[in-house]
Amino acid sequence: MRVTVAAWAMCGLMAAVAHAQPAPSGDALEHNNRGAALLKDGKKVEAVAEFRKAVAVSPEDATAQANLAYAYEQSGQLEEAIAAYQTLLARDPKHATARNNLAALYSRTGRHDDAIREFEALVEGDPADAMARHNLERARRNKAIVHERDEQSGRAVKAAEARPHDPRAAYDVARVYAQQGDHEAALTWLGKAFALGYDQIDFVSVDPALARLRNDPRFGKLVEGRRTR
Repeated sequence: MRVTVAAWAMCGLMAAVAHAQPAPSGDALEHNNRGAALLKDGKKVEAVAEFRKAVAVSPEDATAQANLAYAYEQSGQLEEAIAAYQTLLARDPKHATARNNLAALYSRTGRHDDAIREFEALVEGDPADAMARHNLERARRNKAIVHERDEQSGRAVKAAEARPHDPRAAYDVARVYAQQGDHEAALTWLGKAFALGYDQIDFVSVDPALARLRNDPRFGKLVEGRRTR
């Protein structure tokens, strides 16, 4: 039992045992311990496999489900982690750590309304939880920032669509997206600007709005292609 407790503790915040949780089987405990050890050694894919086995053996074991969700998250399988946390919360709605981690994943994947809903549930469950209140306010700010950015890029695109043959209008859209860190959209619009005849290449090479974009190898190729026309 000492090894099992240590393994659960290794998984940190996701190791809490659910209320009235049935005792897991010996096989589930063994798979859980193996998964914890593998995760500690940085073998994330193998850890996921072990935690999946633990869940398969003891589907009602909230600890195994929590550790599976955590392992998915650590391995970068965010959608799988979200689904695992959702499954856990459907069985144990009071699992505050799972709800917090799910909300954080929603924020990371741009699902701000979902994040706000989960953080609000945490605050409602424990109004004295300062961290939950802080995270809720941050989620609301993130949503507002995204909304503002969408409106900014939307205005620029609308202006460019109203002047479909104006290379400067297309270039302005590229600048907006570049400042927002959206390299794909910025390069697409920069390519449109070049195709329409934008020829201020020297300015493109020093434009502060494109500072981060210039670190993308595709930027240099795009500019060089315009120079050689």
